[in-house]
This record gives sequence, structure tokens and C-alpha cells, in this order.
Amino acid sequence: MIIIPQTKGGVGKSTLAMQVIAPYLYKKHGKKITYIEIDDENNDSESFNKTEIVNKKMLKTNKLTQLDELILMDDNHEVIVDVGGNKTSSLVLEEIKKVGTFNNVKWIVPLGDGELDGKNALATMKKLKKIESNVDSNLIFALSRAISTEQDYLEEQFVNFFGHKYLGNSSTITSVVKDPKYFPVINDKIITISRYLGSTVWEMAHNNTDFAKKAMEAKENGDVDSARKYLFFRRIQTEAKDYVLNSLNGIFCSLDKWIDIK
Repeated sequence: MIIIPQTKGGVGKSTLAMQVIAPYLYKKHGKKITYIEIDDENNDSESFNKTEIVNKKMLKTNKLTQLDELILMDDNHEVIVDVGGNKTSSLVLEEIKKVGTFNNVKWIVPLGDGELDGKNALATMKKLKKIESNVDSNLIFALSRAISTEQDYLEEQFVNFFGHKYLGNSSTITSVVKDPKYFPVINDKIITISRYLGSTVWEMAHNNTDFAKKAMEAKENGDVDSARKYLFFRRIQTEAKDYVLNSLNGIFCSLDKWIDIK
């Protein structure tokens, strides 16, 4: 099981879960994976109403005991748990602490580049240390909405994670953890567009529809509006493929190495 908690909302948990972890596990296992969203107030996964890589389930906080058996039975990480922010994450972590994780859980803590994002990621990590005996191996951070993967730029954008020798901020992840594992999630408009289309970027990239051919056919039939529509989807398809090639594939390689750590 892969659980994505954060005591702060708005840090890209659902984007991480659906756009990165879901396609990664789908590709890894070759079948739909179970996606559980725990949030009494929001249901972000509803936006992905056309995805075919997950079986979605909602779980209310008054049913958290159902997690116990799911954790015990999921030896191969075929379940994603997207945990709502604020009080919800605290309730989930308290419930898991009662039974334990059987070394079956991998944790991904996302954070944006804001100061509070870093402080809450640190608070979440400290809660996990009370649950996990091997948290250094089973925890990885996702740097959400990264502008660049260039290391110097990344470190200055996420000063709340890496710290900075001239800014004197000691409440950062690297001030507490030596060489924490992390991966950046590049921000791109294709993520927003895919969500409007109800799908994931990975699925859009693997859509085999020949939009160029459809555009040519529409042009020959004098249907200019349809030709323009197919040109739009052709461009979106290409941008999705570029995002998979330049961003997701690298993250998948990082996840492969991390998942295999015992």
C-alpha cells in the first residue's frame, strides 16, 4: 500500500496520487489498481471520471478501521490511499498507529514551496516516525509543482525542504533528515488540461487515436471546426507524451528503486 498523507491541504496530494502514482502502479502491475480517497469534505478524484487505470473508492473517517485489513493484505503495493489534509490526515495516522503497518506501507509526503508546506511536511514526518520503525526507508517526499528539475533551481525553489546557508532556516527537512529521498513533480498546463478531460496525462499520452488523420479527413470534408478540434487534441497528445518522457519516466525509475528498499 502507498499512502499519501499531509497535515496541510492544497499541496497536490490528489495530483500526485492520480497523475503519478496511479499510472506508475498500473504500469508496474499491468492491471487496475485500487484508489482510496479519504476525505469527508472533498472528493477530488471525481474529476478523473474517464480514467481506466484505477478502481476508485471513497472511505469516510468513521470507517477507518477498514484500513487495517487492507494494509495487512496488500503485500505488492496495489492500493493507493489519498488522505485529505488537516484533521483527516491526523485521524488516519492515529488509526494506523493502533494496528501497525506490517512493513507493507510506503509513505509519500508531498509539499509545495511555501513555508507552511515545509513545516507541515516536517510535522507529518514526525507523526510517521511514531508509526514506522523503518521510516527512513519507507518514506519519500514529492516536491509538488516544481518549475525545474535543475538542481540549483530546485534547491532555491524548495528552500523549505533543502534549507539555505544564507537564510538561516532550520525548520527544513534536511535539517532533520540526512539525505532524504525525494522526487520533483514538474508543474505543466497539461496536468490541468488532462483533469478537465477527466483523464490522466499518462493515459492521454498512450491514447492511440490518430488525431492528425482525423484533422485531415475533417478538412477534406469541409468541416473546419472539427479540423481545429482534432488539431487541438493532436497537440495535447504530443504534450502529454513529452511530459511522460521528460518527467514521469524519471519519477517511475526513482520509485522503482525506492519500492524495492526493504
